[in-house]
Amino acid sequence: MTEPRDSTETSLPPYDAVSQPYQEVCPPTTLVIEGQSIHALAADSPPLYHLSLGVSSLSDITTEVELSRVEPKQDGSGRRRHIYDLRYMRSGPGGYVKLPSDSPHYFIERASRRVPGLQDVGLKKSRLPGKACTTVLPVDIRGKTSKYSIPNFVKDSAPVFSINKNRWADAQGALIASMHDNTEHSLVVTAALPRAQFDMLVALWCCKVWESGVANAEKVHEGIDGVKRKMRLAREFGMSRSTMGPGGASGAF
Repeated sequence: MTEPRDSTETSLPPYDAVSQPYQEVCPPTTLVIEGQSIHALAADSPPLYHLSLGVSSLSDITTEVELSRVEPKQDGSGRRRHIYDLRYMRSGPGGYVKLPSDSPHYFIERASRRVPGLQDVGLKKSRLPGKACTTVLPVDIRGKTSKYSIPNFVKDSAPVFSINKNRWADAQGALIASMHDNTEHSLVVTAALPRAQFDMLVALWCCKVWESGVANAEKVHEGIDGVKRKMRLAREFGMSRSTMGPGGASGAF
């Protein structure tokens, strides 16, 4: 994204007069994923979002996917604006360390901190038996309170969304969307949402599709080279902890 040029206050229009994209309210709609494109369920609907990889067919080897919003131009074409990085952490450092419960397997990281409303958030599954509920919580990307200095949930933070089976609710518990995975992956948005909240919902939905695909995919075996690599990383991680003392691991990763 191009940095704005320096300007004097007299050359700038009043703040309220500037059109702010994230003040836009998105009406209810139905979205579908087709390959790397996301578009409305309508005839000849142009792409609304673009994924760097098709999330419905990824293995657990992939760790990052870029999500861009397609903004229409006057000539009828579209410009891609990178808004989120979708991320997956399979395990802790070294590959043999189990991912701590305070870190998300799937989370989204905003591509720019200059766009208001976007947040770094992740999916946290309920650990209660028989309860298929997931909450969306703020994530500290730097992992300042993480044992391994990896992204973790912000302690005592309030949920941004909640997901009960296929139904999505906002922070107040109001139903805003439902997702379906029959012949195609679709998201039925039933409430009008601010642009930033809508973008966040789409990014998290893509994470859920990614998660579902990984859970149902055949396991990818890395072979003897993969085993050797993991053993080497585990040894290096153990040496770092023993030689650097408490807190040494955080500086090693």
